[in-house]
Amino acid sequence: MKIVLAPDSYKGTLDQREAADIMARTLKEAGHLAITKPMSDGGDGLLNCFVDEGYEKIDLSVTGPEGSTVPAVYYMKEDTAILETAEACGLHLLTGSNPALRTSFGVGELILHALDRGARRIILGLGGSATNDGGFGMFMALGGMAKDASGKPVSVMNEDIDKIDELLIDSLRKLDGVEMTIASDVTNPLLGDCGAISVFGPQKGVEPEQISQFENLLVHLHHKATDIFKEDHSSTPGAGAAGGLGWMLMNMGTNMKNGGTLIAEMIRLEDAVKNADLVITGEGRSDIQTMDGKAPSVVAACADRHGVPVYLISGQITEDLSAHFTQTWSLADDSRDVNDVMENTEEYLAELISRIFG
Repeated sequence: MKIVLAPDSYKGTLDQREAADIMARTLKEAGHLAITKPMSDGGDGLLNCFVDEGYEKIDLSVTGPEGSTVPAVYYMKEDTAILETAEACGLHLLTGSNPALRTSFGVGELILHALDRGARRIILGLGGSATNDGGFGMFMALGGMAKDASGKPVSVMNEDIDKIDELLIDSLRKLDGVEMTIASDVTNPLLGDCGAISVFGPQKGVEPEQISQFENLLVHLHHKATDIFKEDHSSTPGAGAAGGLGWMLMNMGTNMKNGGTLIAEMIRLEDAVKNADLVITGEGRSDIQTMDGKAPSVVAACADRHGVPVYLISGQITEDLSAHFTQTWSLADDSRDVNDVMENTEEYLAELISRIFG
C-alpha cells in the first residue's frame, strides 16, 4: 500500500518528524510505500514540517525569553521564511521561574533577520511561548519605542510594561510589501477570562494570585497601543495566542490563519493524499478538541475529500473519535500506563504499526 504519514508531535516524547520516520521505517519493513508529511497546527515543532521540503536552514543568535542570548533557527526557500516563536522565547529555553522577567524581543529579531535576507512572505508559528508580554518585546525589537512619564526609555521586560506612558512607532520597521501570516490554532482574545493571561498564564508560571497583576499589564499595554494603531484587534480570535503576540502582530498588519490548514497547503499534503491508499495521522493526546482545528482534524478532512481512509494513532485517546476517522488506535490502551508509554513511545509506536500492517 501507498501510505501517507502526517502526524503532529507526540508532545513530550517524539516530534512530528521523528514520529513519521518511525512509522515509515516500520511500514517499509512490512513492504509498504511510505510518504512522510509531518504536520503541525502552528504549535512548537512547526519547523519540523519543512525539513524535507527544500528549505534552507538558517542559524542565528537572538535574545531569549530571559534576556540572554540563545541559538535559534528558521527555514527559508526563495523569498519565503518559516519562523517559530518558540525558537526565541520558548518554554524550553527557561532557566528561571519568574514570568515577569521575560520578553518576546527575540521574536522581533527573528523577523528582522528574515526580512534582511529578502523574505517577502513570512509564516510565524506561535506555539510554545514562555512570554505574557502582549508582543511588547517584539514590538521594541522591530523599532518601536516606549517612554515613561519622564521621557526615559522603558526596558523590554514584561515587568516594566506598567511604566509605559507613550508608545512611538516612528522607527517601527514597516511590513509594506511583506505577506506575513500567523499560524495558530488558538482563538482566544487578548483580555478577560478567556484571554492570554487567564487561560495560558498558569502554563508559563503565573500563579493564581498573580493573574490580575499580569492582566493589568496587558490592559495597560492595550490602552497605550490604541493611541498608535488604527485598528484594535484585542477581541479578534487568536489575539491571545503566545501571550498576546497574536494581538500585536495583527495590530501591525499580519494575517491570522488556522495553523493546520496553512501548513497542509505549504507542504502540499493534498497532492500526496489524493494518490494514497491510506493516511495515518496522530498526536500525543486526542479528545474531542482534536476536531477543533488540530492537525489530525485537518488531515482527516483532506483524506475525506478524496475518499481515502484515515487512521488516527495517538499516544492516548480519551474520547470516542470513531465518527471522524476510519480507525483509531491508542498507544496507551487499557493494559499500558501512560507514563510507561511516554518513556517508551518509539518502541510502542513501532510495535503498533507492525501489528496493524505486518
